[in-house]
Amino acid sequence: MLDFVKKNAHFIWRLILNQIGLTLFGLMTAMSAAAIDNTLAGEGNIQYTCMIWVSVFAIIFYMFIDYAAIKEEGQKDKIRIDAGRLERDRWRGLKIVLIASIPNLVLGLLVNVCGPLGADPGPALEWAGAIAGTSKVIGIVIQAMYWGVLIGLTGTFSPGAGVTTIADVPNFCYALIPLPAIICVTLAYIAGLHDISLIRKIKGLFKPEPTANKK
Repeated sequence: MLDFVKKNAHFIWRLILNQIGLTLFGLMTAMSAAAIDNTLAGEGNIQYTCMIWVSVFAIIFYMFIDYAAIKEEGQKDKIRIDAGRLERDRWRGLKIVLIASIPNLVLGLLVNVCGPLGADPGPALEWAGAIAGTSKVIGIVIQAMYWGVLIGLTGTFSPGAGVTTIADVPNFCYALIPLPAIICVTLAYIAGLHDISLIRKIKGLFKPEPTANKK
């Protein structure tokens, strides 16, 4: 494993930098949307609606950047494999993104393990509650592109609960946050390895089939 990390350190670091960059972008857009006054829409929760949409845009942008980076790496590996300079490993992308996502996965685990232990009703262990709360804050800050979706959906489906905060977001959501990037990077590497354009295939689903000319 250590040898794999050393050989792929540059790419692991690239995925981490992508997340940091989109975290800053996600923070700015989500905070701007959160500043919108609800009185503009009465009871319409325009804050939450705006937070959801800007967050969705940030997530799509994040997935596109990771997809483009890992697909390019997969295409380079295909050339090396065809030339006999590299052994084929279709799960290289998955292993790289899992290593890059270790902080996110650990935080999600802490939230879901310590959260119930610190909850009331429950054991209400003070130390567990503190760890879960801190992990929630760190998790949503370093993955801020998901902030608007988590807060927006929680606020939308929990009417009358007052202002929605990070503490109100269900614990399981923090375990799900890393999954989109993991799935995207895994599929992107496989697509690059097989020289397949997933984007072109998706476009093809919406393209009408040509009709035969009638004589």
